Amino acid sequence: MKKNLLVSFIGILILFLSSCSNDGAPDEDPTEIIPPNENNLTEILVIPNATLVKSENIPLSSAILEAPLITNIDTNISYSSGSKIVLAADFYSPLKANLKGAYVQVKGSNSYYDVSIDSDINNGLISLPIGLPAVVEVDNLVLILKFYDKSGKISAITEVNVTITKPENCGKTKVSGGHGITSTIFTLPETAGQVKISYETYTVKDKIDIFQNGIWIGGTGSNTERATLRRALNCSAATEALGYVGEKGEFLFTYDPSLGKEIEVVVSGCEMGGTKWEYEFSCPGDFTPEVKLPIITTTAADLVTHNSATTGGIIDVNEGSVITERGVVWDVNTNPTTNLSTKSIEGNGNDTFSSSLSNLLPNTTYYVRAFAVNSDGTFYGNEISFTTSSPPVVINLSLDGKWLNSAGVGIIIAGNNGTLYSFSPNWEIAKNKGYVDVGSVKMKEIVKVNDRKWNCKDLYLTTTNGQIDGVTWSFDGTITMSADGKSITATSTGPVSGNVGSLVYNRVD
Repeated sequence: MKKNLLVSFIGILILFLSSCSNDGAPDEDPTEIIPPNENNLTEILVIPNATLVKSENIPLSSAILEAPLITNIDTNISYSSGSKIVLAADFYSPLKANLKGAYVQVKGSNSYYDVSIDSDINNGLISLPIGLPAVVEVDNLVLILKFYDKSGKISAITEVNVTITKPENCGKTKVSGGHGITSTIFTLPETAGQVKISYETYTVKDKIDIFQNGIWIGGTGSNTERATLRRALNCSAATEALGYVGEKGEFLFTYDPSLGKEIEVVVSGCEMGGTKWEYEFSCPGDFTPEVKLPIITTTAADLVTHNSATTGGIIDVNEGSVITERGVVWDVNTNPTTNLSTKSIEGNGNDTFSSSLSNLLPNTTYYVRAFAVNSDGTFYGNEISFTTSSPPVVINLSLDGKWLNSAGVGIIIAGNNGTLYSFSPNWEIAKNKGYVDVGSVKMKEIVKVNDRKWNCKDLYLTTTNGQIDGVTWSFDGTITMSADGKSITATSTGPVSGNVGSLVYNRVD
């Protein structure tokens, strides 16, 4: 403890329990201590639910096997004058007795406080907030702490070394430190806006949290209760999942002066790892936030047809704002934008996605760009192009319809039968004799074998001595269609002559 201590203060902050506010102003008028010295520094801690005992001797600790244990408490901390010290620790009573109170003294003082806590905790996390005077011109002090349970057992002494600094103003003030908890108060102007913290935590990880009126408003990790904030147990436990970072970086938080003009920055330096850190604190509105643009890649077109194609994109958020919409946009002109109706929306997020383009024109070149939307605007990827193919030739592979051969024999095939609708001259005799007529079946029992082949029975005219005298059927007839679907070849074996004959029929549109 430094000699010739000078403590001047406007108001005395009080020791808060869990229901107290962060500014810690007492209801009664502050008592001025003149001159401040080692014997009366304890008395500047005006503590609700506490009794000032005029003795330098705190009650003796209980036997080791019965005494409550206080572990995992920060014994080297740094706070700005005018702020609230928050001491978090693990409390354990071997007798399973709940925490009842604490003894608090500034080392070297001739008095101490008996603080009534009356907790229901006998094995768990406890928190003891202590208010510092608004202005303290002293570099450091040592707090003597003992806790006792409802069985009357008293813990061993815990000494906490407190380094006291003056409150800072904003404006890229550099603050540095190492192990333990370091709390610094920044007094900000009436202007609202975003504030940037630029930090360097080097190799060993440290955690930064920002509080306004005791409420967490930003940091390197997630929301943290101020009353439970403490260092990592050791540097190996200081993980990124808990908000500890071992690198250079920056983050922003929003300052609203209506919630209070004092901002508390708490750095939790891990122990047993040679940690050190530093940061700079800007004023609200002193900088233009850097916009981190997403990186967007438009993927090459695939499965291109005469009227469709598949493409997509790869989105890398690049530490920027969250992607709320993504997709692709296309047009017959270069540099298409989302103002066009020819676009697809493919959800959100920063990963790979695909998109199907439809209703395209054949033999047309299209230009495509992937896009992503976030709070900073709409951003586009590289432009790709592709050309749709010609429309496919429609081939009618249906056997149904009209067919006519070069001899003038015409048939109409429908389903399993093909009927005559015209004759060649040599069939006229058969017609005159009543063997066949228009509408008579020429092919029957037509059965499909594959896309271009059918089996059937084919009608033949019979003759005697060269004279047509009847009709009969070939039982091995086949019908084969050409690749373009425009002609068929009917092949069969004459049932009387045994000769194989073929006739080509052309489709009649």
